[in-house]
Amino acid sequence: MSIFAYLPALPPFLFSALVVSGLASKILHIALHIRSLPFLHFVLYSPTLILPDLFIITCGRVLLQFPAPESRWQWLSTCVGGFFSLVTWGAAAIQFGFFLQTGAEVDWTASNSFLSDPAAMKILLTGIWTVSAAGIVLGLLAWLLHSKLYNWTGHGLEAIRDMMLGVYSACRGGYHARYTLITAPNKSWINSLDIRSARRTALLVSAGLSLLFIEIVRPAVPYDHLSTALPLSLLDAFTKKTITVEGCRNPAKAFPIWTNVNPVPLKEGWSRPSWLPQDTPDGFSRWDVDPYKRASEDNPSWYLCSGGDDGGFFNPKSDPLKISNLGDGIYEPLKKAFEEHSVAIDNVILLTLESGRKEMFPMQQGTPLFDGLLASHSEEDRNDAIDRLVASTRIAQMLTGEHVKDSQGKLVDLANSTWRDPTEAGMGGLNVQGAITGSTLTFKSIIGSHCGVNPLPVDMLEESGLEIYQPCLPQLFDAFNKAKSPVQPRQSEKVERRDAASNQSEAVEYPWKSVFMQSITDDYDRQNVLNDHMGFKHQVVKSTLQNPHSKYRAKGEEINYFGYAETELKPYIRDLFQEAAINKTRLFLSHVTSTTHHPWGTPEHFKKVSYMGDEGTINHDPMNNYINAARFVDNWLGEIMTMLDESGLANNTLVVIVGDHGQAFAEDNKDLTGTYNNPHISNFRVPLVFRHPQMPRIHISANATSLSIIPTILDMLIQSESLDKQDSAIASAVLPEYQGQSLIRPFRTSILENEDAEDGNKKLAWNFGLINAGGAKMSVTAAGTPYRLILPIKEDSEYVFSHLGTDPGELSPMKSWSLSRLADTVKTKFGSEAAAWLEDAEKVGKWYVNDQRRIWGYREA
Repeated sequence: MSIFAYLPALPPFLFSALVVSGLASKILHIALHIRSLPFLHFVLYSPTLILPDLFIITCGRVLLQFPAPESRWQWLSTCVGGFFSLVTWGAAAIQFGFFLQTGAEVDWTASNSFLSDPAAMKILLTGIWTVSAAGIVLGLLAWLLHSKLYNWTGHGLEAIRDMMLGVYSACRGGYHARYTLITAPNKSWINSLDIRSARRTALLVSAGLSLLFIEIVRPAVPYDHLSTALPLSLLDAFTKKTITVEGCRNPAKAFPIWTNVNPVPLKEGWSRPSWLPQDTPDGFSRWDVDPYKRASEDNPSWYLCSGGDDGGFFNPKSDPLKISNLGDGIYEPLKKAFEEHSVAIDNVILLTLESGRKEMFPMQQGTPLFDGLLASHSEEDRNDAIDRLVASTRIAQMLTGEHVKDSQGKLVDLANSTWRDPTEAGMGGLNVQGAITGSTLTFKSIIGSHCGVNPLPVDMLEESGLEIYQPCLPQLFDAFNKAKSPVQPRQSEKVERRDAASNQSEAVEYPWKSVFMQSITDDYDRQNVLNDHMGFKHQVVKSTLQNPHSKYRAKGEEINYFGYAETELKPYIRDLFQEAAINKTRLFLSHVTSTTHHPWGTPEHFKKVSYMGDEGTINHDPMNNYINAARFVDNWLGEIMTMLDESGLANNTLVVIVGDHGQAFAEDNKDLTGTYNNPHISNFRVPLVFRHPQMPRIHISANATSLSIIPTILDMLIQSESLDKQDSAIASAVLPEYQGQSLIRPFRTSILENEDAEDGNKKLAWNFGLINAGGAKMSVTAAGTPYRLILPIKEDSEYVFSHLGTDPGELSPMKSWSLSRLADTVKTKFGSEAAAWLEDAEKVGKWYVNDQRRIWGYREA
């Protein structure tokens, strides 16, 4: 039989696919938000939510007529209608597949960044099976209903057409239908205007007017977002955005709550800082050009439209969010160690743990996560499960100094670890408990840890095309190099760490070398561009491991869609440590792990352990794979520390360990998993460790972010006299410029704006965390308070409040589309103080979004 015999059934099927996919997508869209909608309002406004879908259905039915052979226009309309039907069908399949994987819905406004990124497409393809299954189900349903939907809709549209034209006919004369919407006998419902049809017409008109009235009076938020039809929302995926750093920046807006910080006016008579090297390093342009001239003579557009006292540039003296603790004393044990010159920092290693959760660094009892893991085991198996779980992160125990107990109350045996900590008891550096990430998107988080800046509150890594407003660590070390006379590296045996006469390291004269390493691709979301902007001149990434001319090529298989296991970097890291030890260079190494990224694959030779039980209805395989991947990375950290010991650098090296973000699973929250568009607290708690064997062990309780990493490193370098005079001048000058606090001093959760006044206003240490992909919503917290607000950046999600003091696992957050309604609920349950905090958090958060875009010089069109 010819294929053309099936063509008459094709338009009805395509139309049915359009209807089924569109309406199913709308039902899912509403269902994901229905808990936060007032019931009576939802009942009242729900009829208007499908009006855009009815419009799409009508257009689709008109377009999708089986074309007659002689009608070119009908062929064209059928092709156009078929195209939109197939796109809607595919988009609905993606939406359902994504929901089945994560519990969230797709943000189509961010999808254009994924569609244009080959590495990102690999992430999307990991869910191809669930998407395909969803597409097949929608297709089968569309096929079962295609004839009825096609004919019913056609008859309905004919009835409406004939009713309207019947009224017209009664007034102007006879009427004959010129075409039909379905291949059925041509007949009209109305040949003359009678009482029955008049009633129908009046009823239809009344219903239409009522819907129109409800549509007009309904609140824009959230009903405009809920009513959007899928084909219309897909248009956002093709929205083109442009960014610019040229032209004028808007002046800073007034801080929304009381503060005595005011913009610092630009002044003539500026002089170039004496500490700034003549050959200005990248990242220091803010100090290199007269800000007054930059805002006027050199660029007239700045002068004409800036209008701000600081020219629109970042100015820490005008930053109302900045709280400094540099005037406070250093922790006494650290102060003693610095005064005795027992701490030397010749090298800095910054290890970023992909999806590194604090609850698993180390894994220990007493956390909401651990309770969730045990819930998967039967009562008789729980002791064995506890012993397996607490033994999964032995290296983390040694690095943090948090020694964990097993099911019998005994300390976990660390004898079989990949590294044995040689540090004396009571030594090891700073372990921060309570740290949270600044973004659940990896590279936005890295900007905070490497550059000490808050990320840009827009989707994906738009920062890669903008000037970073503070010097990053490689740029700081490059500034140290340029400030001194070149020192020729020489081959020789290692010398004593300290010069007895000067009490200062010989290494203070050595040049720094900054190296970035990861075993995966650096092409994803323009990371390679960002690395260049941050100042990394030496990099080892996936392309290096695959290059046939590289010194060491990868020997194993790729373990995920990004690249290889971290152990492929081992020979490169060993050589780098040996070079620093023998050639007299100071090393800054940034290494990002990746095995703990979805899909949590490990090398074939790595023996997996069963950590999860079978209790409950949750699929525990993802969590089990994640714990195994975390154990693999834990072992890898042990190998790095072993290489550091073997090279002789350990006693002179500061190792900073931080998680880029957490990772939510069904054991945390059954509704949402993963990091994408997921605000759950498990995605925000991260480890933060400053490991040094000659520093006393101090456990710090602080809701700090990665903004504190650079200030802490600089403060340590200065206080330990690990810099020469010129480098110390540079470090001392830029240290107060950073927004974060130094963690070698007590962390300030708040200050009084006027400390001399008894009723001075309290200024809180606000923390902001962007939620992957960065431009839809963010977390707002304040150090020292238990409250948390999820603030919509776009008007397509709810306000969410949680009290982490009473609900640390965030199992029962409060949601509302209205802040005032949410504040009333919070006041009833937690009191007026919590409600007042919530209102302040919303004001500060909205101000922060606009101010960060101003500081970065970001514009979109």
